[in-house]
Amino acid sequence: MPKKLSVSVLMGGPSAERKISLITGKAICRGLDKKKYEILPFEIDQKRKILFDKKFYHQLNSVGALKLSDETKLMKSGEEANKKIDVVFIALHGTFGEDGSLQGLLESLDIPYTGSRVLASALAMNKVFSGQIYEHNGLPHPKFEHFKKDEWKNNQPKFLAVVKKNISYPCVLKPVDQGSAVGVSIVKNENELIKAVNKTIKKFPWLMAQKFIRGKEATCGIIEKRGELIAFPPTHILPNLGEFYDYKSKYAAGGSTHICPADFSAKVNKEIQELAKKAHKILDCRGMSRTDMFVADDGKIYVIETNTIPGMTPASLFPEAAAKMGISFPEMLDLIIEASI
Repeated sequence: MPKKLSVSVLMGGPSAERKISLITGKAICRGLDKKKYEILPFEIDQKRKILFDKKFYHQLNSVGALKLSDETKLMKSGEEANKKIDVVFIALHGTFGEDGSLQGLLESLDIPYTGSRVLASALAMNKVFSGQIYEHNGLPHPKFEHFKKDEWKNNQPKFLAVVKKNISYPCVLKPVDQGSAVGVSIVKNENELIKAVNKTIKKFPWLMAQKFIRGKEATCGIIEKRGELIAFPPTHILPNLGEFYDYKSKYAAGGSTHICPADFSAKVNKEIQELAKKAHKILDCRGMSRTDMFVADDGKIYVIETNTIPGMTPASLFPEAAAKMGISFPEMLDLIIEASI
């Protein structure tokens, strides 16, 4: 019988998306083929301490489980870690897990890991840098202006004038380096923008104001299979709880309706898939990605952002679209792991 691959699933973390990461991580643990993998679940707490979930481990590996203690370490040294871990499956979203920090740590320890490498992770997580890359490579992207806390404090009138001239209202205010629509708001005028900035900037010191696109929200996942990029069927997202696909709409039961394949024209769906592939390539993503877009009322498609670690909860878009292609959840996880080793 072939030796099982040892897969450490990292979940949790210190970001605002911690709860979703825990759900994603446990879904991955349950979805991995127990005949192929020895699954080691690790939770990263809010202080970035790595904890082994002994109870969940034994639930997952009821047959032939290793005798591991609560003090089992993910990493002691690169050499020792590699003897026990074949690959780390990163299930963290947002800060530390998706921004290149954890990827850099694993690189330094020479431990293989799923998903994009350090630079791609950092660029995709930062909406300013990724936006500039989209624009430079000819991908349609809504105009934006960005500023940091000190700049807002010292040059508020100047920034407001720039937004009025270059962006106009309504516009979308969002943190530069957060996911899952954390901290995002739509503002209709200058007074609303000032109030929203003063509230949001206390927690997120780098913000951007972006042109509001009237249209329909869409997304498209990409997975790699033996070096080939495969685009999933696009999904048309209809938020049920608010103006846009915010945190609550993403994760609450009944928060949104997903139409997959999307009910756009065949031409639009094809263009969405091509844009998702281009975004994946120009950011140098690896293994998987999911790019969010808007199909404007005038028919133009705008790339908004690329997620290097898409959610994998029961309500998540990525596994849902994979299933529409006939790729089961365990098969999808196999492909993600194969792309990393």
